Amino acid sequence: MKRENRTPLTLLEACTLMAREAVSLLEGGVDALDSGTKFRETLALLNSTRDLGDGGALLAWVDHELESARRFAKTGERADSLVKLDAPLPMPDPLMQLDTVWTVLQAAAQGSLTEEQWQTALDAMRSLTEMDGLEDMVLSTDVPTAGFLTTDALQDLLRSVQAALSKIQDHSSTESLVQEMM
Repeated sequence: MKRENRTPLTLLEACTLMAREAVSLLEGGVDALDSGTKFRETLALLNSTRDLGDGGALLAWVDHELESARRFAKTGERADSLVKLDAPLPMPDPLMQLDTVWTVLQAAAQGSLTEEQWQTALDAMRSLTEMDGLEDMVLSTDVPTAGFLTTDALQDLLRSVQAALSKIQDHSSTESLVQEMM
């Protein structure tokens, strides 16, 4: 895809990709808790400095999946994911990965960060490019088995996350109402 025919990612799309990658890691097992937490902390940092426009859905999604992964680590009980990710996952193309890194780090740099927060954001972006094979894709012309991720797919994913969170909130509200009536 030629660069001039492409619109750079918005911060919301970049954060959606970051949340997707965190959840993808967490589906792989408890070994990914540290990396998932780095992605979560970076999302929280960006959420605290600006309105992403997602109503907090991405952070809530990653929090939900982190809690499920922690519960699994303690009890061995696996909970269903909030949103089922395709397997194998389509990969972001090299330009999407670089756009994400640029967009997230640029947004983070506009905040007043501590050295630790900045390092967390850098580590999350390093993890993103490593797990999605940026180096391999740049050095070869191989297209991943599942193809490349599109911005439309990221937008659809965000809508799915928002819908799933809405169902959980509706269910929780109904349970609270029933308990109050008893």
